[in-house]
Amino acid sequence: MSVGRNELCPCGSGKKYKKCCGVVTPIDELRSLREQRLRKEYTMWIEKLRRFVGVQATDADVAQARAQIAQEVGLPEETLLSPEWAAHFYNWFVFDRKPVGGSLLDQFLAQDGRKMEAELQEGFRNLSFALYVLEEIHDDHVTVRELLGEGRREVVDVKGVTPQPGQIIAGRLLSLGQRELLFSGSMFLPAQLQPALIDLAQNSGGLTAPDLYRFVLQSGSTETERQATGLLRRTYKQPFSRSEIRERLEANPSFTLKKQDVADELWVYTTAKQEFLLHSLGNALLELHEVAGELHLQEEVLVIEAFAPQADEIADALYCSELVEEQPIQVLTSTNARLSKGTIFITSEPALPPKLLQWAVQTYFAEKWLTSEQPELGGMEPILVAASEHGEFKQQLELVVTQMEKENQVGQGAGRYMRLDMLRPRLALPNSTLNIENLLSRPLIEGLPESVYTVQPQLLGDIADFVRDMTEGKSEATVKKYDEVMNLFRTFVRSAFGPRFDWAQLRPEEMAYFLTHDCVKRSETISKTFAANLLSVLTAFFKWLDKRYQTILSVAMQTLLSELKETLPEAFRMRQLLQKEALGNLYDAARKPSKVAENVWVVSAKQASGWSVKQKSGAELVLKLESAVEDTLAANWSLFAVIGQAADGVWYLYGTPELYPPVVSKLLGADITVLA
Repeated sequence: MSVGRNELCPCGSGKKYKKCCGVVTPIDELRSLREQRLRKEYTMWIEKLRRFVGVQATDADVAQARAQIAQEVGLPEETLLSPEWAAHFYNWFVFDRKPVGGSLLDQFLAQDGRKMEAELQEGFRNLSFALYVLEEIHDDHVTVRELLGEGRREVVDVKGVTPQPGQIIAGRLLSLGQRELLFSGSMFLPAQLQPALIDLAQNSGGLTAPDLYRFVLQSGSTETERQATGLLRRTYKQPFSRSEIRERLEANPSFTLKKQDVADELWVYTTAKQEFLLHSLGNALLELHEVAGELHLQEEVLVIEAFAPQADEIADALYCSELVEEQPIQVLTSTNARLSKGTIFITSEPALPPKLLQWAVQTYFAEKWLTSEQPELGGMEPILVAASEHGEFKQQLELVVTQMEKENQVGQGAGRYMRLDMLRPRLALPNSTLNIENLLSRPLIEGLPESVYTVQPQLLGDIADFVRDMTEGKSEATVKKYDEVMNLFRTFVRSAFGPRFDWAQLRPEEMAYFLTHDCVKRSETISKTFAANLLSVLTAFFKWLDKRYQTILSVAMQTLLSELKETLPEAFRMRQLLQKEALGNLYDAARKPSKVAENVWVVSAKQASGWSVKQKSGAELVLKLESAVEDTLAANWSLFAVIGQAADGVWYLYGTPELYPPVVSKLLGADITVLA
């Protein structure tokens, strides 16, 4: 039967054929969608398995297992802690080791397997160790054959190596439907070992991972590791003068100078770079380069260290043609470490002192985690989960952050690379710190396009109506004042509240956040005049809302706005003075800090050596401020800034500060006895 695309579908759905049974999805697209779904699900469950292992496996269990496999394989126990062996040990410990009660994987599936789809369970149960011969290499996968059989499989995500036909893959394959994923901790072995591996597998009555590791060591682990990394060192005779090559390097954004001395210049080759502005450090630029190779520029030769494809790219970019020598290597000369995906070289502009650079990197990774999809949160960004009204997801978010904090205490997990202290305030989770983010009941959702609203459009319409009513027939200066203030407030409202919000729910805490923090971050000029404009325009807006909706917002905000009338302009003035001082300290070579922290510090009193400031925990220190702020700064003001302890033992200001008047300190939860 022939059915036209615009005719009713014969299935009886009432839809047109083209929108019902006439929808045809190409098989490649279906396979891709299935792979993506399975990959996402597996990632989530592997993370849960990792946490299960962290809870179930005691230090004594791990130590006993490490001693056992070290004896079986013939390795020193400390070698199993190295990066190249840690993944192998973990896989054996979780999947293969079978104490009373079964392997850790068996225990995990007994506890949580019923929550998985049958396909996922099957995939986990088949994570068994085996040997495969690499036969064909394609753009997005390789084809492998079982070493002792004829079964063939397509394997995706073969990363960190340069695959060659004939190589042996020793490891585990994770099913993604029609294709398979190479599980972490797998090993690539040279093709010439194939006959010996066949003999070993046939004579062992079931080859185990320890059997293979022992064989690898006996066969020469160095050669195996070199083959696995595929890292090369190529030496070229320089085609041009050293100065000409340096000019080419400087003109190509893929090259960054890492280190320089008289005999050798070390350049990093990168094809990916991420940049991050650090507003709290005077908009310093943090740059993270993903290392794809390194180049040593010497007097007579160029030395390139990279995987073969990247080494070719470097040579082509610099017109290198006369190859003197090529040899396989295990590690980069500059770091004595392997080159793998995710290896990064970090720079800043301008150059930051080491401790501040470390703090900046930890801040960057925390910000990245907050806005990146997380498998344990159903593939959602933590910041969106925290802003949602979905109770179950928010409970899971609390568990995830708690687990990260626990792992960090023992030096494990992703939290090692982040500033964990900023996560709870940013996610509106319970915390005991003084932080400006605590004034919000949910985190801001920033960067929304204009077409997306998180509040009812009528509220934004109210803002537009207010500006029109107040500026009709008025001067250009008046129009500019109202536009500037209400555009900032409009962006804040769109970011800070959900679809159920109405004006009657607005709290003084949110207004304090907007006036002392949010508008400060997003305004180009902060001045006493700007502060006065904020207060006068918003006071008029609350009165306008009261008249339109019979609310009592002007009464609810009266205490806050009255207190801020004198102090907010002074806070903005002092901020300008302290910002100059902070930048001076930041680039003063004699004041490189040995300790760095960003907190809300409540001013206690003025002392001869500086200002006594304290945290909510009771920790107290003396902060030296050289700017002329004595006439305004007093007890119960709060300072939110990056501070550091220099070599002379004195604490100085290093980051652009925000100052909060006493009324805001009180809203933050500071222990205030007397309002200044």
